[in-house]
Amino acid sequence: MNNGPLFLFFSGFAAAVSVAMWLDYFRRIDVFEKEKIHHLLVPLVIGGCSPYLSLFIYDLFDKIGFSEDGTFFNDLLYSIFGIGLNEELSKLIAVLIVLRIFKKQINEPIDVLIYAGVTALGFSMIENYYYFNNHGIKIITSRTFYSALEHIINTTIVVYGIYRFKLFKKGLPVINSIVAFSVAIASHGLFDFFLLDSFMGYFTAFLSIIIYLIGINFWIQMLNNANNYSSFFEYDKIHYSYSIVSRLFLWYAITIVIAFINNVIVSDLKFSVITFFYSIISDGFLFFIVILRVSRFKIFKLKYFTVKPQLPFYITRNDDEDFIFPFLNLPIKIRGENFHEYLLTKYLNRPIKIFPVNVKKTFIGHALDAVITEKYLLFDDVIVYVISIPAIEMKEDTAFLLKPKTIGALLMDDEYPIEGLFVVDRSPSGLRTINFKKLKFLEWIYLKPL
Repeated sequence: MNNGPLFLFFSGFAAAVSVAMWLDYFRRIDVFEKEKIHHLLVPLVIGGCSPYLSLFIYDLFDKIGFSEDGTFFNDLLYSIFGIGLNEELSKLIAVLIVLRIFKKQINEPIDVLIYAGVTALGFSMIENYYYFNNHGIKIITSRTFYSALEHIINTTIVVYGIYRFKLFKKGLPVINSIVAFSVAIASHGLFDFFLLDSFMGYFTAFLSIIIYLIGINFWIQMLNNANNYSSFFEYDKIHYSYSIVSRLFLWYAITIVIAFINNVIVSDLKFSVITFFYSIISDGFLFFIVILRVSRFKIFKLKYFTVKPQLPFYITRNDDEDFIFPFLNLPIKIRGENFHEYLLTKYLNRPIKIFPVNVKKTFIGHALDAVITEKYLLFDDVIVYVISIPAIEMKEDTAFLLKPKTIGALLMDDEYPIEGLFVVDRSPSGLRTINFKKLKFLEWIYLKPL
């Protein structure tokens, strides 16, 4: 069956699905000046040629005796230089060709990273096709979420370093490029090494997941900076968090269904059901974290965030958690702004009316006219909005703030966003140096546009 045309067709179909998800993703985050789909197919094809350059280099390594032999240090070096350096260099050559061809179409920072990411997808597509031929379509979910994304992340790191000074006027061009290429090679090599080696038993593969999660956060921070620096920047265009989450969950479901059907065909229903639930339990929560993280950005015009090695989630004490981790009762926040934290940007500098949620115990008393004037990121990464309420007198050194509600009931009458109304003493150095603990809660309110 593995040599039959039907199997080859399904391997090709699975490989196409494994990249279609990320193509769809790139199209959805490119909101200011969207690239035409036919422009993205060319980088996909060029990227699809780059694995053959990589295979040529692998053959050269074999001829000089540089290969895996089961020893720790040799295999570590081979993973970093034989695999990481080889494949990242092969993809980079393809990316540089693509960026040269589409020089006129690249007119905002995000374009550079999207064209680089799609080129890496081309590499992944061909690689996945051969993996599906050798190991079956049952691995489609892992190849889509792990392997394809790892190729995108590492290629983006390299290209971000090369273009960092040109796009953001940060660092020095040569140092940026060397550091970025070194990080990408090490990330790629160590990810593969920890998957293939077992020097720490089952825990070794866990180290790959750590590299994977840190890489995802790297990637989103880079995309975030690129969108913040777009010359076409408009706050109104970036209300896409819900859309991205729902689409990625749909793609995840498609890969699960494809794997399930494959298992039914090559095995039996009982095995397919067991494998289905095992994949949901083993990877489902991880992919849930990934999908939420890649849908979230910190949207501030011309705001540059330092790219840091962080996990895509953290324990929060700022009443902005996304969920409570079971058993340990830990409030977990996924980095970036969720939909409700970003939602108020569409009301910036527009007249609104605010209403008390609890009419029996209220600070504002009744419905009042108001205007949201500014958006801020506090010192501890809490999103707040400055709101002016003309009917309420206040001291010059104080400000009313709205903090989006992120858990529990989020909408009044399933339509109007519920926000926390706070008051704070302004710091001489500005609101950005204030943390959440300095805010005094007044009440829950909801707002309606006029």
